[in-house]
Amino acid sequence: MSTSQLSIEDFKRTLAALDSLIFASVRNTLCQACHPITLRLDEILNSTDKSDFHPGTRDSTGNIRLATIDHVFSSYHECSFCSLVLRLMLRAKERHLYHAMRSIPLVEDTLINIDTIREAFKSLESTTVSKTSSMASSSSSLSDDFEIFDPEELILQISVDAVCDYGAMSLWLPLRDSEDVDDNEYQLFLHPEDYQTIMADAQKLEATLMIPKPLDRDTRDMDLMKRCLENCRKNHDRCNQSAIPDTEALQAAPSRLIDVVDMRLVPTSPGINGHVNLQQVEYVALSYVWGRDPFFTLQSPNLSTLCEKDAFRDPAIKLPQTILDAIEVTKFLGYRYIWIDGLCIEQDSTEDTVTQIGSMHIIYAQASLTIVAAVGDNAQHSILHIDPNQLLNKYHTIGGLRFCLDRPEFKEVVASSTWATRGWTLQEITCSDRFMFFTPERTYFSCAQGNWNEDLPLDESVSPEQYQRYLRDEDPRGLGLDMEVGGDAQKASATFVSMVEKLSTRNFTHDKDILKASLGMYTMYIADSLGMAVAGLPLSYLGAALMWQPYGVLSRRRCEGFPSWSWASWTGPISYPLGRLDGLNIELTLDWFIDAVRTSPRYIPYLQVDARIARVAQHMLRAPGKEPCHHDSGDNPPTVLRRRIASPKERWQQDLAIAEKTELVFRGTICSFPIRLRERDHTLQAPGQVHFCSIFASLEASEDMDNDELIGEIRIDSGTLQTFFPDEFLPAASNMGIATNVELLAFGRLDFSLEHVQDVVYLNRYSRRGNFSPEFLALVDANPDMVLVMWLFRQPGKPHIMSRVAVGYVVRSRWDEAVKERGQTREWIRLH
Repeated sequence: MSTSQLSIEDFKRTLAALDSLIFASVRNTLCQACHPITLRLDEILNSTDKSDFHPGTRDSTGNIRLATIDHVFSSYHECSFCSLVLRLMLRAKERHLYHAMRSIPLVEDTLINIDTIREAFKSLESTTVSKTSSMASSSSSLSDDFEIFDPEELILQISVDAVCDYGAMSLWLPLRDSEDVDDNEYQLFLHPEDYQTIMADAQKLEATLMIPKPLDRDTRDMDLMKRCLENCRKNHDRCNQSAIPDTEALQAAPSRLIDVVDMRLVPTSPGINGHVNLQQVEYVALSYVWGRDPFFTLQSPNLSTLCEKDAFRDPAIKLPQTILDAIEVTKFLGYRYIWIDGLCIEQDSTEDTVTQIGSMHIIYAQASLTIVAAVGDNAQHSILHIDPNQLLNKYHTIGGLRFCLDRPEFKEVVASSTWATRGWTLQEITCSDRFMFFTPERTYFSCAQGNWNEDLPLDESVSPEQYQRYLRDEDPRGLGLDMEVGGDAQKASATFVSMVEKLSTRNFTHDKDILKASLGMYTMYIADSLGMAVAGLPLSYLGAALMWQPYGVLSRRRCEGFPSWSWASWTGPISYPLGRLDGLNIELTLDWFIDAVRTSPRYIPYLQVDARIARVAQHMLRAPGKEPCHHDSGDNPPTVLRRRIASPKERWQQDLAIAEKTELVFRGTICSFPIRLRERDHTLQAPGQVHFCSIFASLEASEDMDNDELIGEIRIDSGTLQTFFPDEFLPAASNMGIATNVELLAFGRLDFSLEHVQDVVYLNRYSRRGNFSPEFLALVDANPDMVLVMWLFRQPGKPHIMSRVAVGYVVRSRWDEAVKERGQTREWIRLH
């Protein structure tokens, strides 16, 4: 196995096998460093008054200080507790280890073993930002959710006394500065029988509910899943309200379904012989990973054949295992119809593909249940198979008692799957209301009321209050769009930012699909307030929409015609530094219009849109919508966005949103300024190879790095620099810090003294967010009135054709002075 071929699924399977090897080497003994745990457990066992023992927090006086992480690696094979801690670390840092292992050069076909894992831990960068760390992650979205510890320093701490209250020992991994991070403890749970032995008649309700149930199985508990579904349909008013069919939506989707009883395709359009009425039937939708291996799909020539009874029972039709299993699950749950994109959309028909892809958000929103196949990296994996290596309920004997790892967080199990990295699945998890997740080791049912699995089965005797307090697991719906509260524009603006930031880090087999994958979410949750979009940017908020910046290394997507000024034309972590589009009061300072070409034969082939048409379209988009049922993590559900669809009159706007070729044609003020890239500030959270580029009033000031003559800043990544200047701005090159003149376009004005902008500045000043450099923050304090600028790259030999390199800010008064002194150009430019 080479590191270049190391997929998430390969790594998880390898790590699970390594976990099993570690467990197999366990001896029922403790090393000298861990021996105090046994002594404390004996005290608890022999005590007649368990109320004397209380759980602690980090650094509590009753905690036992153990060894270092390095000691754990050295002693796991001879100490039951060290091996349990090592297994915990492998699971807690799985995604970090995956990225670290990809960064460590391994010999071809070298197996991942304890030694290579140990080296990977050493390469992890501390949250306090160890200056000696050898790894700088380029993928922010996968590293923001965890605290990372330094593997060499400080001591493990454990609260053994917590077994009385929680049925588990509490463990704190080493952290360099515990107050600098969310210092969450890990829990090592007792076997339920051993907890009963310790506590006898003094058992705590919280502990009896939270202790994981022993798992020893090789099949899924589908009876539990069916019972959860039936309970939801019978008792959950919120879920059932959202399941009421939307008559308007059903006109658009889906055009056909699979009948799992007759094993054939059935049309849904009225007037077609044998059609089913979508207002009278319920259907299941499948969300899965296609993978790169081809499999049988619906094509125009086989459409009529697949509509015949028993068509899918034909031995000549080889369906992939994921789809076969999904059909069996659908039948078992009592449904007759399922929608699967590969078999319900004519893959060779542009007309059918465009229509159905434009309606996929409706298809998933209207489905009674979405089956999520988060089990592998292609459609050949069985969703019914259980991987016993990935079951974590393996018990270690410590002081005569059995302990196991805590059940994994539902959200993190899903987040570490290939399914969660795919671009299309963001729309599917955002728009669906009721799920059944199949992961390699567990099956989860999830709805607006909660989620249950084999570790945490549905118990109708547990009150909703007890469930919310003790049992509710973090829902993977959080992997979808962030639905914010507030006014309509504020909510839609924050949702748009969430969509861009999450889609930018996801993978597409065909890069050109990114705008299609965003279209449904934009139409359903955003268009009502922000208006029509072109190339993924709301035109009514064009100035703010152009302000996206890199939050990691970017590279151009392989899709000719996508403009450089659109976030959708780049792959890699992208962020909006001000967190929103609305409320910024940006004043555009250029004349502009959009040229868009759409090659689909069904739609207008060419369209030109200017600011006036954008304003009219925004007014047309305002329409009543349906309140969706979103999951929440507390007793008070948040205000949610309206769910809506596009009417036939609005389809031209949808068509424009996914145009194959889009150009921004503008006339604005362009002026040359000297810039210089600063050294990366390691105290900031900004990922490696993202730089602050200072703008100076003169070339002399830029060469001297004279902060008194600093007038602005641009944020840029090494990938973008390599795209436009492959021979100039190399990170390892000697000319990395040399000043150079670049062309900047003034496209708007922004007042940094606005309350919301000041809030963002405050967060950047007193945290490590890294959206602005300390030098720029000082500049803003004295000069809040800023010009929004775009760094332009002229195409060689084509002076009126340019590309966006990056965006930033220049002090308005200094911009005006420079323009007056050195002149300007004001010409019509096509921005590709």
